[in-house]
Amino acid sequence: MKEETPFNPIILPNLAIPASEPQVAQPEIKASRKKAAPRKSTRTAKTRRVLDVPHSTVRFTAKIRRQARRLTQRIKGGITSRLAHLDQAKLKKVLIACGVAAAVATAIVVLAKLTPLIVALLALLGLGAVLQMWDRLRTRMPA
Repeated sequence: MKEETPFNPIILPNLAIPASEPQVAQPEIKASRKKAAPRKSTRTAKTRRVLDVPHSTVRFTAKIRRQARRLTQRIKGGITSRLAHLDQAKLKKVLIACGVAAAVATAIVVLAKLTPLIVALLALLGLGAVLQMWDRLRTRMPA
């Protein structure tokens, strides 16, 4: 019994299969090389503009951005100039006071957001306390 090679479903190109008919050599066709189109750069401009947007709109948004940038720089400069003349001890007290004020404001906002939940929990606790007192009163009273 001869060992057979396993079946390979992949057909290899230009595979010489023994056949009764002689195979004719196929002439190689050289494909004409075309110049590849130059690739577009993947980088985009710093500001991406939408097509069909009027130039006046673009100028207006740039103007608003410049004004906002100037305003933030002006606010930073004002804060720096007001705090620059303070000594280290007083500056530390001022910064601690600002932190405490921010914490209090945050606590007030959180409390305002959680007020409905707190009211519902207190109502449930109150209902539980009323039911417990009612049960105690009912057991003490003779029927």
